[in-house]
Amino acid sequence: MLKKNGSMKRYAGAVIREGRSLFYHVFWVLGFWNPNVLLADDDLTSWETLLEDEHQHAQRMGEMLIRQLEKEYVKKNQRVFRDAHSRGIGCVEASFQVNPDLSPTYRTGVFQEAGKTYSALIRFSNSLGPAGDHVKDARGMAIKLFGVPGEKLLPAESQAMTHDFLQIDAPFFPARDAREFAGFLALKSDPLGFAAFLAKKPILRGRELKALYDLSFGNPNNGKSLAERTFFSQTAYLLKGPSINKPIKFASIPCAPVSSRPLDGGSAELRNDLQIRLHEEGLCYRFAIQEYKEGLGFSVEDGMNRWDESQSPWIPIATIRIPKQTFMTDEKLRYCDNLSFQPWHALAQHRPLGNLNRSRKVVYEMISHYRHRMNREGDSLKEPENLDEWDSLQSPEYVEWRDVRVSAGR
Repeated sequence: MLKKNGSMKRYAGAVIREGRSLFYHVFWVLGFWNPNVLLADDDLTSWETLLEDEHQHAQRMGEMLIRQLEKEYVKKNQRVFRDAHSRGIGCVEASFQVNPDLSPTYRTGVFQEAGKTYSALIRFSNSLGPAGDHVKDARGMAIKLFGVPGEKLLPAESQAMTHDFLQIDAPFFPARDAREFAGFLALKSDPLGFAAFLAKKPILRGRELKALYDLSFGNPNNGKSLAERTFFSQTAYLLKGPSINKPIKFASIPCAPVSSRPLDGGSAELRNDLQIRLHEEGLCYRFAIQEYKEGLGFSVEDGMNRWDESQSPWIPIATIRIPKQTFMTDEKLRYCDNLSFQPWHALAQHRPLGNLNRSRKVVYEMISHYRHRMNREGDSLKEPENLDEWDSLQSPEYVEWRDVRVSAGR
């Protein structure tokens, strides 16, 4: 009898240990995932096409990513970072001024008032997991504007006074849609399945592999300062107002050439370079849009589709100014990591378009809630109302965040 009870205890212990991942993501899905954030067919614009089982697929992809986070961080008792762009290079305070001479055609949403200036926080990041700045990779630039009135698209944040623009230093996504991208993610846990994955759609997936290489290891920006790069939305967004209703893409383009200097080759080389530059002078980017053109092969649903700049040139909309400042402190890096950026945290006039963005609406919300809950930082899920808390972070200490893998204190 004792032997039987011992076996039962060992069995129960194994179930508890191995079942943590299932518990975490089921708890999350049942407790937090809101099916009302999904789009119905009649919500789509004329430029969009809903894929078969798109809603269910987005949920499954979110669950898969949560299982990966649990394996990479929770089981190792480490702080849980984002599934993508997890390495935060840092956040900087900025201003975002709508051009005073902006054409009335584009005056809608956050661009409604010509000359208006918003305060902002900008998060620069690496794409590949917690890899250091010296690793060849894509880099992100996420902008959070403050003082933006109007109802936002996410029901849980409908009354927030912030608005997000997400960008990366390449004008394309490395997969046609979220279903294809999930196939690449699955190879991380099953690398032996690569040949079969490629053989099913050799031409398409050959193109996607090339795009993935061009985005990361073959990115022409590798080795350059963040100040020298242009950052793109990759995917399409709506621009809707009294005088316009069409898809656009957007980008942040350096206002003028900046001095090129060698990076230090360390794991924080981009962070160090950015801080050195912001000790010396401010930085400037032009925020511009590119309009969708009919009959020229422009696509809203294909993430790899590049819109020809000769057919649709960039139109300046606003100016981003990053003043001299110190951002490289433990307090500010942690605050930066706690922030959430989501393409659907936006006004309806700037609604994200296409399958990739529709899937991000589900996946980003799932990941954000999961990592904050695992890090016991649920309060930081609430959108900040202004920069007061950021401005109160005055400690110059920079020790803990030299190592991105910080204990979550569970």
